Amino acid sequence: MKKNKLALILSSILIIYSILGFVAIPKIVKPIIVDNINANITQEASLEKVEFNPFLLTFSLNNLKIQDKEDITFSIDSLSIDFNLFRTISEKHLAFQDLQLINPYIHIIENEDKSFNLEKLLKPTTKEEKQVRVEEEQSEPIKFQIYKTVLEKAKIKFTKLAKDKKPFEVNINELNYTFYDMGTFRNILASHSLNILINEHTKLIINGGLKVHPFHMYGNVKLTNLRPNEFLAYKDELFNFQLTNETNIDLNFGYKVDTKKELDIKVEKLNFKLSNLNILQDAHSVLYLKSLDIEDLNLFYPQNEIKINQFSLENLNGKIINSKDETINLAKLVNLPKEQKKEEVQQNSTQEETNWKILLANFKIANSKLSFKDEKNSFATLAEEVNLNAKNLNIENQNISLEQVLFENKNFVFNDKKNNLDVKVKNSSLIIEDLKLNDKNRTIKQVALKSSININDKKQKKDINAQNLELKIKDIINQNSDIQIANLNLIEPDFKLNDKVSKTNIQAKDINLLVNKISHKNSELKIDSSKLNKPFIAITLGKQEKKKVEEKEAEKIEKKVEKKANSNFSFDIGPLIIKDARMVFEDKNLPIPFKTNITQLHGDFSRLHSSSSKPTKLELEGKVDKYGFTKITGTVDINDIKLLTNTTILFKNIAIKNFTPYSGKFVGREIDSGKLDLNLKYNIKESNLDANNSIIISDIRLGETVQSEDATNLPLDLAIALLENSDGIIDLELPISGNVDDPQFAIAPIVWKVFTNLIVKAISSPFTLLASVLGIEADEIKTIDFEYGNSTIIASEKEALDNIAKILATKKRLAINVTPSYHQVFDTIALQDIKFDKFLEKRMKKIVKGDEYKKALENLFEESFKDKDLDDIKETFVKKDKSGKEYFDTKEYVESLRKTLASKQEVTTKELEELANSRSKNILDYLIVKKKVDKKAVVITEKINVQIDEKDKWSTFNLSVSVKK
Repeated sequence: MKKNKLALILSSILIIYSILGFVAIPKIVKPIIVDNINANITQEASLEKVEFNPFLLTFSLNNLKIQDKEDITFSIDSLSIDFNLFRTISEKHLAFQDLQLINPYIHIIENEDKSFNLEKLLKPTTKEEKQVRVEEEQSEPIKFQIYKTVLEKAKIKFTKLAKDKKPFEVNINELNYTFYDMGTFRNILASHSLNILINEHTKLIINGGLKVHPFHMYGNVKLTNLRPNEFLAYKDELFNFQLTNETNIDLNFGYKVDTKKELDIKVEKLNFKLSNLNILQDAHSVLYLKSLDIEDLNLFYPQNEIKINQFSLENLNGKIINSKDETINLAKLVNLPKEQKKEEVQQNSTQEETNWKILLANFKIANSKLSFKDEKNSFATLAEEVNLNAKNLNIENQNISLEQVLFENKNFVFNDKKNNLDVKVKNSSLIIEDLKLNDKNRTIKQVALKSSININDKKQKKDINAQNLELKIKDIINQNSDIQIANLNLIEPDFKLNDKVSKTNIQAKDINLLVNKISHKNSELKIDSSKLNKPFIAITLGKQEKKKVEEKEAEKIEKKVEKKANSNFSFDIGPLIIKDARMVFEDKNLPIPFKTNITQLHGDFSRLHSSSSKPTKLELEGKVDKYGFTKITGTVDINDIKLLTNTTILFKNIAIKNFTPYSGKFVGREIDSGKLDLNLKYNIKESNLDANNSIIISDIRLGETVQSEDATNLPLDLAIALLENSDGIIDLELPISGNVDDPQFAIAPIVWKVFTNLIVKAISSPFTLLASVLGIEADEIKTIDFEYGNSTIIASEKEALDNIAKILATKKRLAINVTPSYHQVFDTIALQDIKFDKFLEKRMKKIVKGDEYKKALENLFEESFKDKDLDDIKETFVKKDKSGKEYFDTKEYVESLRKTLASKQEVTTKELEELANSRSKNILDYLIVKKKVDKKAVVITEKINVQIDEKDKWSTFNLSVSVKK
């Protein structure tokens, strides 16, 4: 009986416990939950059902919703918790086996005023409630552990509202998240898995784990099919372009974050791919990129190291336009406020630099096309089929190294409509090997260039064509602006020049030029040696109208009287060896076209040194036509552009019949036969020519008469008969003298026709007279500097003027042009300071006691700026020392008053010009009076130069050279 009673009691307790758990508790808890939620939110919450299993200790909420009148803000189909009682008791913490959230939904709305609906969801809290929250936050956290948390099929909707615009929406349609071992009880490595579907196409998958203390996190991230076009509308006021729906981003990488010792971050095997980027502006594509790939990127922090296996761009197509208002179209793609841009610049300037080591194994640009159009300056460029391959780029601090870079461009076009110029470059390739850069040295092992270039200058009516251009440069070293090159090799290009104005055609091909040991240091060019092997040069002078020839001669005369330019350039060029050269000269500008061939031309030029008085030797010899011989020997003083000394030009066994075109032009007769020997000796000194020419003509026979306007009317037959000896030889000695600077100077036609080709070939000295004078550099005498506001010649500039005086003493025909100058800003400030200091001295004398300098400034300031309070200004100069104690910076305060008052002083243009002229007079007096320079050798120009560059340190007088009048 007692057992039945006990069973009945236990059964009753079990029934009551079951009823309480399954029925009573859900009914009691449901309104409490709803009331508590509604008490804290501004919207209305509803709950369909609460379930509790008292035996399994599981608790669930079904169909919980929070909504306003128009829309659901939050909802969840089911939230269930599985409480683990035994583990809670045994391990003394709140233990939950499972936490499941099924089909949760949240709608985030950004309103027109930039506020969010979730910001207004919670009701404002009172001060007492805030105090309770603070105390709860400060209390020790409750120990708990949830062994498995599941977020299943969650949905998040984001809506941005804008006035008079379609709302922007982003939908996370399916979010699944599983998290193991979440809580504060055990400090173990917890794993998690996240799977998200964004809108209809984008998937985000994150798998990994984390540990709270010390914080440690690892995992893998995979993002696929992200379409940036779906997100542009969120900031449509910022973006001034559109993207097509085909633009796509894929990303995957592994990561590790550890704080055991210090923050340690690793990004491993990152792969990024941007596909089909097409940026549209005004319905036109301005930038297209088929793909941007980053493969196997690894980042290590705090080691500050990035390793990338490959970075590639494929089918990059960019159209850059500079409009007439000088705005580049790409700069208008993003509408950044000006204030924001300034803040970004300031932030960037204050950030400390962090040195990173970057290793890029491969960098590629493939099949790309770039165009640029300048609408203001009317020119455009187009580069098609651009390919670039770079290997092993290494950047560490300021050190950069690159193993190899190969650049290829199949077609490049430059069109300048303003200057009527077209440039086309085809099949270009550039190879750079072993590039190394640092803050002091830059080295390149080898550079190889191949290309074909065509230049069509329609304005000047010239065509330049260079085919099969190949250039190799080895061992380039650039150290502190000094350059060294081991050798330079130009390999058999084909050059053509067609001048339609002068009707001149020049062709050069098969040129193999090797230049050894090139260096440039301290404005001096050095070349160890050069070799020119088997070059072919052909010159054709087309037939011109006489008027045009005269115009051309007038141009030459004008060029002769041009002023020489200053240059600080010096050179030391080693010997040039010429081997097996060939030359063809053809002149169609004659009644009978003339053509001659020079072959097997060998020879050399000795060292050319601008700072040496030793003349340069030249020696050339070759074959003329079939049986003729020529030899050129002599010396050249390159320090004088008009000096060619002791030169001998020898022609032997020349078939004189070949000169019929010239005899027909100048003497009106053909030459049937004969031989010509020439021995021409020239001496040119200071532009004065003294020549002794030996001409031997053998067995000359004249032919038919030739009609020519330039022919002289001479009885040639009689002249030849009188001059010939018994052996049929005419032996002439023709001395020639004159000044080659004289535009009217001309050599007799019979000598001139011998020299026409040879002078061009033998005389080559394009260097200016003042390349080297007195062993000083030209930049030491190009300018004279003055202190701002002062006309006194300072000591450093007297050295320059002394050197100028020495040059003028040796170069009697030279004159120095001095251009007066003043600086618009700094000379004005200096004169203002001088004026104000004089005025201030007078005011200081009126003050009897105290700091008369400070009081005088304050009095003047109050008189000049009645609307400003000195006390307010003084407050800005109250500072704090290192201990935080305030003090008044009297020095800066007084200087600020002085500068402000000085800036009010008026300085006229006339005063500035007087300052410039005073400086000029001091230079003139120094050179003429003190250094006894001829007054005609110093010319002060009328125009005054006005400097405006704020980087200038001095008021600078520019000097130039002219001929003394």
